[in-house]
Amino acid sequence: MPETQVLRAYRFALDPTDAERVELARYAGACRWAYNYALAKKTESHRAWAARRAVYLGAGLSEAEAKARIKADGAELTDRIKVWDHHRKTLMATTPGKQAVAPFQPPAGQEALAHRLAAARADAVATGRESRLLAEARTTVNSLKAEAFSAGFRTPSAMDTSALWRMDRDLPAEEGGSPWWGEVNVYCFTSGFDRAHVAWKNWLESLSGRRAGHCGYPRFRKKGRAAESFALFHDVKRPIIRLDGYRRLVMPGLGSIRIHDTGKPLARLVHRGQAVIQSVTVTRGGHRWYVSVLAKVRQNIPLLWEHIDDEDGTRTPYLTRAHADRAAERLGRVRQIGGPTARQRTGGPVSVGLGSRYLTLSSPLHPSDPTSTLVEHPRPLTDNMAKLTKTQRALARTAKGSRRRAKSTARLARLHHQIAVRRASFLHGVSKKLATGFTHVAIEDLDLTALTASAGGTPGKQGKNVEAKARFNRHLLDAGLGELRRQLTYKTVWYGSQLVVLDNAGTTTYTCGKCGVRNPSSAPSNRGFYCPSCGGVLHRHENTTADVVPSARGQLTPVASDRGETLNARGVSVSPGSRKGSGQGALTREDTG
Repeated sequence: MPETQVLRAYRFALDPTDAERVELARYAGACRWAYNYALAKKTESHRAWAARRAVYLGAGLSEAEAKARIKADGAELTDRIKVWDHHRKTLMATTPGKQAVAPFQPPAGQEALAHRLAAARADAVATGRESRLLAEARTTVNSLKAEAFSAGFRTPSAMDTSALWRMDRDLPAEEGGSPWWGEVNVYCFTSGFDRAHVAWKNWLESLSGRRAGHCGYPRFRKKGRAAESFALFHDVKRPIIRLDGYRRLVMPGLGSIRIHDTGKPLARLVHRGQAVIQSVTVTRGGHRWYVSVLAKVRQNIPLLWEHIDDEDGTRTPYLTRAHADRAAERLGRVRQIGGPTARQRTGGPVSVGLGSRYLTLSSPLHPSDPTSTLVEHPRPLTDNMAKLTKTQRALARTAKGSRRRAKSTARLARLHHQIAVRRASFLHGVSKKLATGFTHVAIEDLDLTALTASAGGTPGKQGKNVEAKARFNRHLLDAGLGELRRQLTYKTVWYGSQLVVLDNAGTTTYTCGKCGVRNPSSAPSNRGFYCPSCGGVLHRHENTTADVVPSARGQLTPVASDRGETLNARGVSVSPGSRKGSGQGALTREDTG
């Protein structure tokens, strides 16, 4: 079985003492403060840019002309920043072990400044004052960037925010500083800056349409309402984050904290040299603290794709065919390594009907149990609805800021956390069984946002069956179907199977699973499906499940699609419509049962 490196996260529940809980909360508070600091800098820059744009739009300019005018206004300052930044990088390159800076052509109008800084560098090297000149260059670059940010000419990145924070961190708290920064690990701040940058990027991509779904304008995080979390990193060559035995984890600044369960699987991989710890992310969920240890693990993958360079013969393995094809666009070829396991070949392809009450499978999840074609959701939210209602009513009767309210809030958070843990445990078990037991896992591309939309209507037009629709939405969200698809996306890659997501999932609702004839008059709201062609009568979910695999067969091609799926799982050249023997990975109508 081929072997490659993958990033895997190992999640453990911590068992800290009271003093360690206080430290964990302080670290999470520092990360939250850094997030708010970075978001404030970005918001200030964006508001300045919006004010400039409003002035130009009020003057009669178009949107494109206003943006071009703002860019022209900040061109001179931007060019100065480029020259000074090159000056800073050149001085840093004088340090032993640093790479030389690429040749730099100064922007028009900045030649005199570039020559003056080059002369200053030559003089500093001759007199041994490189460190002093480097400190001055850093201060100047940060000051120029701060001027550009406040004027709205550019938005600070995570690295820019980190540089601005180093200038302000020793100021009093009333002036926006954080004089207590030395009491926690510095990575608490950098992880907060990174998270603010990701939130801002997601909003911009959602606004421009490059990101699916809707991401609102980033909001500030408040203590007691935002999730408590932070990330810590280390140098893998000189590791600080490590497991102390099987029951304790050492983290920078926090020391050794006891693990509630055991870290034996990860500890053995590290001891054998098969895993290298990269970072840790500590999160509070309800009444517990959890740590997610990210490690680079050498793992056996049943199915890999190898890109072979035609010039030098370099072989680079990839987890998916899509990634290998992108590497081979310019030069080279792609070769398949390995194939599905014997268990997967025995199971063949399977279609999964995503329902609010059951997962309907075309083949049994457990080969020895024919009744396992129906997998019932545990419905943890529904089972605990009475407790949730009682706890929420008790919380509503408390006064804000009181100790009773704090206790009721903790009790409610603990109950919600137990529901989430139970749901996640079920989904992880089902997704792993599907990924390890079948060659292909075919599911529908459901739009859960549209399916769970409220039926309340508008003040002018009231909705129908509002209570029934709300109950259906609650059951559908309780099933966690979106999380199931996310887990299948990466687990099928890990275990050598392939996930097939139907692009035209809506057609399976109207297509007969026995004869393949469409019946457009069959309403999706009906429980039963009747086919006027063959006379077949099936339950709605059973018919949809029976039609998913044939629909997936038509979507697959002999070469992989942009999602990495391929028909020939073992590299055999067979047309999509031809029939193959058992375990060959082809999808046929007989496979649906």
